[in-house]
Amino acid sequence: MATYSKTLHRIFKRNGILAGYLPQYQPRRAQFEMANLVLRCLKQEQHGLIEAGTGTGKSFGYTLPAAWWALKNEKRVIISTNTITLQQQLLEKELPMVRNVIQKLDPELAEEFRYELAKGRGNYICKRRFDELLKDSLSKETQDMPILNRLKDRLPSMKKGDRDEAALPIPPGLFQAIRGDGDDCLGKNSPFYKECFIQNARKKLQNAQIIIVNHALFFTDLILRRQGGSILPEYDAVIMDEAHRVEDQVTKQYTYHVSIEEVNTLFNRFLKKRAHWARELDAPDLHQQVESIRVRLTAQLVELFAPLARVLTERPQNEYLLKKSIVAHDVCKPFFTQWKMAFIDKRKEIEAREGEGETVIGLSRYIAQIEQMEHMVTHVLLNQSPDEWATWVSYEEPARDEHTPLVRDELAWGSMLHLYSAPIDVSELLREELFEQKTVILTSATLTTQGDFSFVANRMGIDEYETMETPSPFKYDEQAVLLVPEDVPAPTEQDYEAFLIASMKEIVASTQGRTFFLFTSYGQMNRIYEAMLPWLEKYGLNGLLHGPDMSRDQLLQQFRTGANHVLFGCESFWEGVDVPGDDLVCVVIAKLPFPVPSDPLTQARTERLRKRGRDSFMEYMLPFSILRLKQGFGRLIRTRRDRGVVVILDSRLHTKRYGAQVLSSLPPARLAKSMEELHRFFTG
Repeated sequence: MATYSKTLHRIFKRNGILAGYLPQYQPRRAQFEMANLVLRCLKQEQHGLIEAGTGTGKSFGYTLPAAWWALKNEKRVIISTNTITLQQQLLEKELPMVRNVIQKLDPELAEEFRYELAKGRGNYICKRRFDELLKDSLSKETQDMPILNRLKDRLPSMKKGDRDEAALPIPPGLFQAIRGDGDDCLGKNSPFYKECFIQNARKKLQNAQIIIVNHALFFTDLILRRQGGSILPEYDAVIMDEAHRVEDQVTKQYTYHVSIEEVNTLFNRFLKKRAHWARELDAPDLHQQVESIRVRLTAQLVELFAPLARVLTERPQNEYLLKKSIVAHDVCKPFFTQWKMAFIDKRKEIEAREGEGETVIGLSRYIAQIEQMEHMVTHVLLNQSPDEWATWVSYEEPARDEHTPLVRDELAWGSMLHLYSAPIDVSELLREELFEQKTVILTSATLTTQGDFSFVANRMGIDEYETMETPSPFKYDEQAVLLVPEDVPAPTEQDYEAFLIASMKEIVASTQGRTFFLFTSYGQMNRIYEAMLPWLEKYGLNGLLHGPDMSRDQLLQQFRTGANHVLFGCESFWEGVDVPGDDLVCVVIAKLPFPVPSDPLTQARTERLRKRGRDSFMEYMLPFSILRLKQGFGRLIRTRRDRGVVVILDSRLHTKRYGAQVLSSLPPARLAKSMEELHRFFTG
């Protein structure tokens, strides 16, 4: 029998502490159970996996027990999210309320309670770099002077010093020149050290019991800890919300990227004096030597990359998994050795003369970066550890402008080739670096397939854990219909897209806008948008396309401003989007969101399973698709008052054996198989 915390009962009960602050408060059994599990996991240093359906109130379900445990035991908890939206919600809504609740429980502890948002240093203005750029701009009278002067007037009153607080239209290139940069940081030697925005932010983190981060920053910190550094202070436990995205973020943070541009960027930290230590170094002979190495190494990379780029232009895809190495031996090693030794010799010379000062520290950091670049270049060219790492080539066209030459030379061809390498399986890495070191609680609206957590647990390397599946309090059988038409062509059939267009027109004719169309492919989304646009305009409907020029937040804001909007979305619109009420009454999913089989990482993961005699479809492709589909479905019903229809235009749910498994994993909405049901829903 489960034991419950008396403190949490005081907080969550019908006339409890939370009810005193929330006028419409209704106790939710699932929320109370979740809070108890979180507290128990923290106390017992046990991992937890919690699937909390939409409407459970999971944010209070973990923030309240985490804050109480941290304060009572002088601990620190990291709360990691995938989206900025959730971070803002925690900072502006949940955590201020947590403070109020703790005030009722223990006023002295409430006085001690601190929570902070952790950001990477690249989000803050570096006062030294700003001062240097301002002086340089004054002497040269650059076009950035007006915005720099406005920022100069604003800096003294700024408390955080981040881009948001500046509230000015700072061009990206300009902000890059004045933002914090670890490679160009003087630390205590900076004349602005005592008033540094970044240092002040770090000090605040040291005093906080709860620190909010995003997944990307959390795993960047984890990598730095392996190298002896860190961004975050020491912590005792981690709660990861939106945990279904953890594997993607870990993979992204550990991915190697090699290109001619990446290599030249590293050269230019010295050659173009982009680091402070390089500006202080008066070494014309070294400059000449390094420029010579750069020219020869670039020529070697062009010789290897340009032919591959040409081959890829003739292929149907722009990226391919490597099956063998690009070179038989490490042809770039001599150049890296010369590059590295040139700076090792210079460091020895300066250290013997001046001791370990700022320049020596900068040189040491630069030498380590050269070694890391050498490791990545060697790794991708020799396709090292192919059983553990997926390495692939990618052809990427640069953005065209008036300076783009009509005829490409070898350097231009070589510059279009990019090489990537990512760990195929991150479970062992996470097991060693995180789950064997800290208590971790993962939560999301989508962590199970058919009530089973094993897919996520195995992918992440969690061996022992407590689980909880809390169903949503929404009455899906009354609030929603799941429509899966039976007469849909297979996605591989020639007339599939024509059917999609006709069906989507029929759907929107009933909904009169207020509809999301969710796609798994940008190409297909763009084609269908172009085909439907004249029809939408004819009937007074506005089509909104998720393109590269508009952010997700801008598009959502536009969608909410009128009832006749139809949004065409891909990737990020499948999750983390909250449009409650009548603004959104229908979500149409073009097809089941299986991983793209030709994607190099997907290919490597499925091949790895097959080599081990396992079923890659049932063990990877299908569970992945189910979790993604649950996220897409979750866009529709956001409150107890919402009503609507989810349409999945994929007949495989009826014709394939796995269809029943997918349907049983979705919320229990009423299943319909005919478009007539949709028309009745919206006309009834």
